[in-house]
Amino acid sequence: MARPRRYDHDALRTRTIEAAKLLLEEGGPAALTARALASSVKTTPGTIYNLFDSMSAVLQEVNRQALVDLAIAVDAVRETEPRERLLALAEVYVTFMLDRRAVWRALFEGPRISNNFPDWYLAQIDGLIGRITQPVAALKPKGDPRLLAEQLLLSVHGIVALAAIDRLDLITRQKPMDLAHAAVERMIAAIRAGAE
Repeated sequence: MARPRRYDHDALRTRTIEAAKLLLEEGGPAALTARALASSVKTTPGTIYNLFDSMSAVLQEVNRQALVDLAIAVDAVRETEPRERLLALAEVYVTFMLDRRAVWRALFEGPRISNNFPDWYLAQIDGLIGRITQPVAALKPKGDPRLLAEQLLLSVHGIVALAAIDRLDLITRQKPMDLAHAAVERMIAAIRAGAE
């Protein structure tokens, strides 16, 4: 009788997450199956399920890494005056997501695992909004800076959403970065004009 193969749990888990990213890049969320993942890391689907409770759990780990990577990219934007910082943050978001379209799809098009998102997921999103809130607050708006930051993120995200699935051209010929800059400039102009 053959003995079970031994493996380094943490190393295989890390390799599996990296393989999941590659599968997502090649074929989107539908390509992420236990069989394809097991084949990529030269193990069995059963081993994948020993490492992760479900394929949704694998997807969550890919999402976790993507959100951490996004936070690192956002944190690399240097402190400067609010307008410059907001433009730079928009550029980072657009570039990050469009350079990783498959990961973007996994974050926002992948299967919803439950009605409740994990605390770490919500904390990462909250952190991103907080990073946008800081320069918005420095503009001293009449309205709540946090709500304005949420609105700005949603504006830029909508641009990225269409660009990531190659549908932006249905609405405009403008480039995603130009549209993101325009969204930032509109918000700043509204704040400076005293709008709430």
